[in-house]
Amino acid sequence: MQSAKLYEIISRYNRFWLTGGIDAGIEREILASCLGQLDSGEVVVIKGVRRCGKSTLMAQIIKGLMARGEKPASILRVNLEEPLFTSEYSVELLEQIYRTWRERVQPEGRCWLFMDEVQNVPGWESWVRGRMETENIKIFVTGSSSQMLSREIGTKLTGRNVSFEVYPLSFSEFLRFSGMEIVSELDYADRKPAIRKLFSDYMKYGGFPEVALKEASDDKELLLKSYFDDILYRDIVTRHEVRDVSNLRNLAVYLMTNIARVTSINKLKKNFTISQDKTEHYVSAIMESYILFQLQMFSHSLKSSMRAGFKPYAIDTGIRNRVAFAFSEDLAWLAENVVYCHLMRHHEEIFYLSDGGETDFAVREGMKITKRIQVWYEDASVTTIPAREMACFGKELEGASDAECVLVTNDIEDVIDTGAQRVSCVPLVKFLLPGIAR
Repeated sequence: MQSAKLYEIISRYNRFWLTGGIDAGIEREILASCLGQLDSGEVVVIKGVRRCGKSTLMAQIIKGLMARGEKPASILRVNLEEPLFTSEYSVELLEQIYRTWRERVQPEGRCWLFMDEVQNVPGWESWVRGRMETENIKIFVTGSSSQMLSREIGTKLTGRNVSFEVYPLSFSEFLRFSGMEIVSELDYADRKPAIRKLFSDYMKYGGFPEVALKEASDDKELLLKSYFDDILYRDIVTRHEVRDVSNLRNLAVYLMTNIARVTSINKLKKNFTISQDKTEHYVSAIMESYILFQLQMFSHSLKSSMRAGFKPYAIDTGIRNRVAFAFSEDLAWLAENVVYCHLMRHHEEIFYLSDGGETDFAVREGMKITKRIQVWYEDASVTTIPAREMACFGKELEGASDAECVLVTNDIEDVIDTGAQRVSCVPLVKFLLPGIAR
C-alpha cells in the first residue's frame, strides 16, 4: 500500500494527534490495572469476547497516557479490522504502518503502539517481539479471545507479556452506565428500589456496553442476536473450520439453555448423536470463544473431577436469554449465572461442590477453600429459607474449616448459626457491589 494512502488511513484513527483529546466513554474497573503496566517491559494483551469493550478500554489507556503528559504524536492506534487492510494482512503491513508513522509523525523518542484485533495478521507475535527488542516502544494489543489464547501468546512472545481479560459490565459498572454510583451502605438503602429495578434489567439484557446504553428493548435484542451470530461464525466456525454448523449452533444453544446444570461430554454426545471427538472439539471451541464457561467439580483427585461433568455458565445473561429455549424466566438459574460471572472477575479458582449435597460455588486460594457460596433466589415475598439450601453448610469439608459461608438471596439479609457454621445471608444486588460493607 502506498505510504500516502496508509498515512491517510491511520490519521483517521488518531485524530487526537491534532485535538489532544479522545472520546473514551465511561471508565472500566480494570483500567487502573492496565495503567499500572504503562512503563513495564512486557507486551500488554487485552483479551475478551467480542463487543465487551476492549477498544474502549484501549482508548481509556490512551487518554491516561495523554493525561500524564505524553505527546499525542507519540501514540499510534491501529484498527486491524479496517476494511482497506483486509487484502494485505501480513507482517509487512505492520512494518509499513509503523515506519510510515515513524517517518511522518514521530521520528524519534519513546512511543506507544496500540493494535486492535491484531490476530487478523498472521505472524504478528514475531513482529511485536522484534519491535520490543529493537525499538523504544511499548505495545498493547487486543483480540477476540478465541484467537488470543494464553498458551499461543506465551509461546510466541517468549513469556514477555501481561494479559488482562475484559468481560461485559459488572453490575457496579452497569449502574454507572445508568447514571448511578453506589459507594456506601447509606447509598444502597436510599436507592434500593431503583437499584433492584436496574438489576432486573441487568439480568434480562446483560452487561454488554452498547446494549446497556440502548433504550429500546428491540434495539437491545437485535444487538444481542447479532453478537451471538458474530461469535458463532467468526470466532468458532471460521477459526476451527467447523463444517457441521447446525450441530454446533444447536449445542451452543443447548448449553445456553441449561446454564448452571451439570452435564458431561457423554450426555451431550448422546443428546446430539455425534461422536465423542466431535463433541469434545465443539465444546472446547465454544468455551474458547468466551461465550460460555465450564465449572468443574472440586475434588482432590483430578480424575474424579473430570469424570463428574461440568456446569456451563454464559458470559452474559442477556445473550443467553436472547438465544436460549427458555419457557419461563428461569430467574434462579440466571441469578446463579450472575454470581458465577462476579466470582470469575475476582477469583482464579472456582469450583462447585458435590459431597452428598451440592454447593453452588467454592473459591480456592492456594490449598484452602476460602468461600462456600450457595445461591437461593426466590420471589422476595418468600421469607422462609428451605432447609435444603442450608444443608450444604452443615457438612465438614476438608481444607475448608475456616471458609466464609454465604447464602446469596433475593432480599433476605441475616446471619444464621447452623451449629457447624455461621452463614451470612446476603441479597444478590448487595453481593455484587464491592463498595457495600457486608
